[in-house]
Amino acid sequence: MKTLTISVAAYNVENTLEKTLSSFNDPRVYQDLEVLIIDDGSKDNTKKIALKYQNIAPETFKYIAKENGGHGSTINKGIELATGKYFKVVDGDDWVDTSSLYTFIQKLKMQDSDLVLTNHVEVYPDHSTKVNLINGMHSGQQYSWNDDINIKRVVLHTLTVKTSLLRKAKVHITEKCFYVDVEFVIWAAYVSKSITYLDLYLYMYRLGEKNQSVAKANMLKNIKMQEKVSYQLVRMYDRFMTENHMLPRQEETIFNTFKRSVGSTMRTYLLMPTATAKKNIIKFDSNIKQISTTSFQRLNDDRFIHLIRKGNYAMVPLAKVMYRIWVLKYGY
Repeated sequence: MKTLTISVAAYNVENTLEKTLSSFNDPRVYQDLEVLIIDDGSKDNTKKIALKYQNIAPETFKYIAKENGGHGSTINKGIELATGKYFKVVDGDDWVDTSSLYTFIQKLKMQDSDLVLTNHVEVYPDHSTKVNLINGMHSGQQYSWNDDINIKRVVLHTLTVKTSLLRKAKVHITEKCFYVDVEFVIWAAYVSKSITYLDLYLYMYRLGEKNQSVAKANMLKNIKMQEKVSYQLVRMYDRFMTENHMLPRQEETIFNTFKRSVGSTMRTYLLMPTATAKKNIIKFDSNIKQISTTSFQRLNDDRFIHLIRKGNYAMVPLAKVMYRIWVLKYGY
């Protein structure tokens, strides 16, 4: 069994895949690492680049071709085919720090925690920012959700999870849709009981490119997909609360992740004309309440969502102005 399987979501990524795969190409980790390059029906040279690395180290790099099914389908296929004890997702336009990857795998070989968290770096065209979402955890020490830890939220770039737990829970991510990474990370947090944090800046997350799904214009274009994922997260949170398996700190971490996605959908509406934004937000929020009153009420604890709802959504025009100023200043 390999120590780590990395599932690479690859759809028309000929311009970035070389950088992604080369970051895994370290002979020191060949024996312990499996890289599944899951080609989601690409029409460019994605296959050619993937096969180049499969020829370099066939024991490590494996090319898998499939019909187009979206990001979620590549994660589902990766979970199905993985042979590693641990499972991690890396998008085909991102990469890892190779030196950190070697250290990470050496430490991972000595781990048995369900969930292993690391740091990541946001890489923009003109600068980069180191991001650490963990407080109160010593690097390399195993914790449980009962311990006094503060995980602000979980994101795709920070987590590695035991493959067996994903399979046991029959994790299936929504297909033919963007923005589904949050489904995966919430599942990973939910199925995990033990957690270890490793103080490594492993994942290099590319941002600031116009063609990315997280670019503002594309988020507006794909708002229906954001809605779909938000509704799925409401159902997941409601189910997890109903099953009553979550510990308080686990619930808090999952909620912080969940609310951010719902809030992001509302913020995308704010890019629309005021009357349209208000109409869509009211409809969206009403749908959440219809799906789950538990989730609807819990979302009141988020300051932004609480503000949006205040006075029967009377604050939407002000929120729109404030958000425009924020976007102009920070770009997100």
